[in-house]
Amino acid sequence: MTDAPAVGAAPGERLRALAWLLPVLVTAALYLPPCFGADWVVDDRPLIPDHLRPGDILGEWRVPTHAHAADLPGYLWRPLTSSLYQVWGEAFGRTPTPFRLLNTLLHTANALLVFAVGRRAGAGARAAALLATAWAVHPLLPDAACWIADTYDLLAASFLLLGLRLSLGQRPALAGRAALGGGLFLLALLSKEASLSWAGALPLVLLLLRGWRPALAHGLVLAPVAALHSAWHGRVVGDFETSAGDLLAAGWRDYLGLWTDYLRWPLHLPVRAGFTHLVQPGAEPLSLLGLAVILVGLLGLGVGGPRGRSVAAAVGTWALMISPGALAALSFGQQSSRYLYMGLALATPLLAGALPRLGRAWAGPALTAAWCLAWLPLTLPRIQAWQSERSLFLDELASEPDNSFAMKGVGRILFGEGQVAQGLDLWARALEQPPASSFVMDPQRERLDLAQAAARVGRLDLARAQVEAFLAEEARQGREIDPSVRALYAALQPPAP
Repeated sequence: MTDAPAVGAAPGERLRALAWLLPVLVTAALYLPPCFGADWVVDDRPLIPDHLRPGDILGEWRVPTHAHAADLPGYLWRPLTSSLYQVWGEAFGRTPTPFRLLNTLLHTANALLVFAVGRRAGAGARAAALLATAWAVHPLLPDAACWIADTYDLLAASFLLLGLRLSLGQRPALAGRAALGGGLFLLALLSKEASLSWAGALPLVLLLLRGWRPALAHGLVLAPVAALHSAWHGRVVGDFETSAGDLLAAGWRDYLGLWTDYLRWPLHLPVRAGFTHLVQPGAEPLSLLGLAVILVGLLGLGVGGPRGRSVAAAVGTWALMISPGALAALSFGQQSSRYLYMGLALATPLLAGALPRLGRAWAGPALTAAWCLAWLPLTLPRIQAWQSERSLFLDELASEPDNSFAMKGVGRILFGEGQVAQGLDLWARALEQPPASSFVMDPQRERLDLAQAAARVGRLDLARAQVEAFLAEEARQGREIDPSVRALYAALQPPAP
């Protein structure tokens, strides 16, 4: 993957051969220390410490991921990553630190792979190292790298980066590269199904950078691999209640807004809750800066030449790889930065062909240093925010004071810590304008939980109001009221005079 320095090589040659250490050391320095002392966050618990079938690796391949872990509705199937969780937990214990170390290991390996793909895409060692370092410090990455439950994206990116480096090379022969690339693509799909976009992105990259023969050969392999995975996935999970086509037909304007918004995030990260920014149906505008990114890619294609084609390949890869994330945001009602990890990892090194001399003059290191200094004030606090649910939701709420998901999270935590009045008030405020999607937060469940919590501490007025709101919504939906809820409501009534 990297060139070893020759015995007796000049100091400059030895430094170039060790350039890969820069992004690796920067990544490790940023992400390794916070691994110690971190806590579980949201989905971490059912997937790892509270897993209903610890050690049952075969079950991960037979049952949808969340159904196997917690008997929740199963719509995702990521058996390779889930199997890794099981193996890692059996080997090192089901505590947060080993799993944060696993994510840091994968993320650091991806920084090395970004360097290696940059070299294969045409950059010198120093230029590739600077480009990989610029990637490593970007504030889009912590939400995927620090959330244990998102090892999915890290592992899938590793396989796709390995496949990209292989496909851009000359060995083995074309048929062998395509076959091996297909195998790595299947491993990525089994890590996270959003890797599906690679079936379109890789042939595009190869068409622009290597010609039509490699593009055709890889396309002919990737397409049946994608079909095989889709059939396998459908057999395990079953049919989705709402297909991607249904979602796009109903909300294509919102989808375009979310997609163009994602296009701009690497250049202008918005001041938003990166874990769960709530989608507003019917109110997602097109991003002009995102459209400008597409225009840059088209201009690169029009200019031509190695540099122009490299820019077009990078922008095209970015646009295709973030598309499933925009669809997920539309479906789940939450726009999250973790959906962009794979796209940023795969698009960044392709810019290397446009920057072959980046490392040969003072300007390259100076620009990289300026880039790092500009982003680190956002990256470092975000990494620290991922130490616990408390620190994460407080950070989210600071970014978006009206984010009801974060408000509910902080309210629950404060109540549990004994700050009863403040916790209940925040929790109740979150229910005044709940998210449009019940996937993000089920208002009915929250109303009952809040009512029960308020009743335990004597806030009967708040408890009554929440149960009344629950009953009104159930009546509006025409659903049958559970007797336990009616009993709770009766118990909350003031005594007769």
